[in-house]
Amino acid sequence: MELRVNEVAIPEKIDFNYEELKAELTSKVSFYETLVYTDDQIKDAKADKANLNKLKRALNDERIRREKEYMQPFNVFKAQINEIIGIIDKPIAVIDEQVKAYDEKRKAEKQKAIEVLFSQIGFQNFVTLEKIWDPKWLNASVSMKSIEDQMRAKMYEIGNGVLTLSQLPEFGFEATEVFKETLDINKAISEAKRMSEIAKAKAEAEARRKAAEEARKAAEEARRKAEEECKAQERAAEEQRAAMAQAMTPPEDAQPAPVEESQPEPQKMVVKFEVELTTDDAAALREFFQSRNITFRAIK
Repeated sequence: MELRVNEVAIPEKIDFNYEELKAELTSKVSFYETLVYTDDQIKDAKADKANLNKLKRALNDERIRREKEYMQPFNVFKAQINEIIGIIDKPIAVIDEQVKAYDEKRKAEKQKAIEVLFSQIGFQNFVTLEKIWDPKWLNASVSMKSIEDQMRAKMYEIGNGVLTLSQLPEFGFEATEVFKETLDINKAISEAKRMSEIAKAKAEAEARRKAAEEARKAAEEARRKAEEECKAQERAAEEQRAAMAQAMTPPEDAQPAPVEESQPEPQKMVVKFEVELTTDDAAALREFFQSRNITFRAIK
């Protein structure tokens, strides 16, 4: 079947006074662009506009009439061609349906063969066919031998990836788990790096917290020791004052030393003085006063 079209005469060029009209209208356009109508000339302006519109309609009407004449045989030809195309589309649809059914059957059979091949290759237990699947494998142009070569290359690539991640200085386990899920070594390494940065930031934050806590405890301990030293100094001073007061206080039952009656009693006088001495000095002074039968009392 083929299309045969008889040669037809192409319509001749339509001649009309194109140059004459163009020249005349061009000059009028220049005239009208600079023309300013007065109030008395509004009637003339309306007449000029009407004449121009009349010419415009005449030109357009003639174009439409000629277009219909020229297009009439083509429109008939176009309708007939579309009718034939519609008839052709029917068997194409029937054939296409059968071709698609055959192709789907072929793809299903090939996918089963690919699944069997995958189970025989010996992939790592975390690898599934879906993770390494390539849609191009179902194309008729891709052989099973090519698919097998790609699978084995992928298996070795995955093994090298696991080995690489196991040698990471930190977070190798977590990175390997990401790799097992995605088979994307770059993503796995990025995850290890991310976790390392988090751990580093956490350690720095913990170090700052401990330093602040130790500084707080040191300040608290220094404050406590200062308070204890101050209290100890106050107690020592209080004990010293008490001991000195006791040393300077004569016993209540102390009696003056007996003197011989034959000797006249020396004249006594009251002397007030202030001394700076230790507790031992105060005790010695007290004994001296008693030995000399000197009456003394603390001055408050």
